[in-house]
Amino acid sequence: MKLKLFGRTLEIRRGVSEMPPVYDDGAWAAYLSGRGYALTPKTALQVAAVFRCVDLVSKTMASLPLHLYEKTNTGKEKAKNHPLYDLIYVLPNHQTTAYEFWQMFVANLLLSKGGFAKIERNSRGRITALWNIPSGNVSGVGINPVNGERYIDVVLGGGQFERLREYSGQFMYVPNFLFSDKTNSENPLSIAADVLGLTGDLNRYASATFGQGVNPGGYLECPQGLSQDAYERLKSDFQKNYSGVVNAGKFIILEQGMKANVFQRDLEKTQALESRKFAIAEICRIFGVPPHLCMDMEHATFSNIEQQSLEFVRDAINPLSVRLEQAMYRDLLSEPDRKRYFAKFNTNGLMRGDTAARTQYYNTMHQNGIMNADEIRELEDMNHQPDGLGQLYFVNGNMLTRENAKQNVPKGAQKGV
Repeated sequence: MKLKLFGRTLEIRRGVSEMPPVYDDGAWAAYLSGRGYALTPKTALQVAAVFRCVDLVSKTMASLPLHLYEKTNTGKEKAKNHPLYDLIYVLPNHQTTAYEFWQMFVANLLLSKGGFAKIERNSRGRITALWNIPSGNVSGVGINPVNGERYIDVVLGGGQFERLREYSGQFMYVPNFLFSDKTNSENPLSIAADVLGLTGDLNRYASATFGQGVNPGGYLECPQGLSQDAYERLKSDFQKNYSGVVNAGKFIILEQGMKANVFQRDLEKTQALESRKFAIAEICRIFGVPPHLCMDMEHATFSNIEQQSLEFVRDAINPLSVRLEQAMYRDLLSEPDRKRYFAKFNTNGLMRGDTAARTQYYNTMHQNGIMNADEIRELEDMNHQPDGLGQLYFVNGNMLTRENAKQNVPKGAQKGV
């Protein structure tokens, strides 16, 4: 079947290339570029490095503590009585845990134009549940030309769709990379199509070379030819005496002027291996993941792995955390609530380092009156000290409390110690 589209004649052959969905711009870009397959989030995940990057970032975000805080005169405290607190931290809906929700949301965000979630509210407008919307089911973000309201159309199947509206607080939206359109972001798979397409081609080449095609180790050449009986005896002799690990390295005894020839197959000369290594590095760059976290240890050392891991938190996880926090502030909180509440991921645990580094850090913070014992114990998942003693702050020197330090009270006359 032939189809003329955008001035180009396309030949549709069953089993070679299927027409992509009408709402998937990335798939159409790959399809029209002449690839034998459509580059979609699912096909991208078949590349091991892509799966590792997406899995790592999404599960890291899903495992971070996420709390709703209330602003107070002295700073902030967890807003455990707010209905939204448990929804974002523990159970967004009766079927999905917070870990499952945020991992799926972030995975869709990384592989498509953005992450989407449906917001359910009760009659008073309070949020009662959050549901993930697969990005592939969203036709795009539209703008009402009359009032400027954003909306999305969610494909339900069977030709049905549901329209969710911004002013009614019906969906949460976190765009991917915004560049040429303030509402609809760029498709990351379209940007990365060349790299991912090359990796897919290399995977198929390796599969065809070693897995599916004929792949003999060599051949035997007999100028005089062999009778059927001699041929069968030769096969049996080879299987018995030369196959398997036990017989590796044995010399082959040949008769009747027969010669043994070995096939030479050097993937390094074809640069297939180097190309695959380069593709892994490119994919890591796209997702902001250090190569050693994708199990590429070629350039990793004991001295740089810890620093790269900290840079991963600083340059990949922290910016993503801010994007999600601000989207929740905009889409999940009412106008009055925005003056009092905000959501925040706790990434401190990812920055702890080893035991020696944490000990030095806590000592410095404690001895300079910046943190008290209870705050340190909370970061280490320990209970507070009894009788409120862990709430005291100390400064360096004779470990005076701040109250006594201001008065320069001798240690023997201090209060509360």
